[in-house]
Amino acid sequence: MTIPIRPLGKVKELVESIGLDISYAYDDIVFSDHSLFILQFNDNNPNLLTLYFNIDCEEEEQASVQSKLIMAAKSFGLTIQYKSTFALTQVENEENLQIEFHS
Repeated sequence: MTIPIRPLGKVKELVESIGLDISYAYDDIVFSDHSLFILQFNDNNPNLLTLYFNIDCEEEEQASVQSKLIMAAKSFGLTIQYKSTFALTQVENEENLQIEFHS
């Protein structure tokens, strides 16, 4: 089994370059502060990231952050493609969250 190498350091620097932080990273998914957006690594191309915005994010903020991320990504040798939105819900009687991606 081959474990893909993911440029998490570059992604962290990218997110910080637009004034935000990463709150959590797990496997191929990186969460921004307050779960504003998720970046997902592509297993076939480590420099390609898929972008999802929280369904509760206002359109103007989404457009602004998306534009900043895509433009800044170029200087880090990364490409970001917007895919869709997501919602987080608490799993009943557990301390886990469920991510629901929308198309």
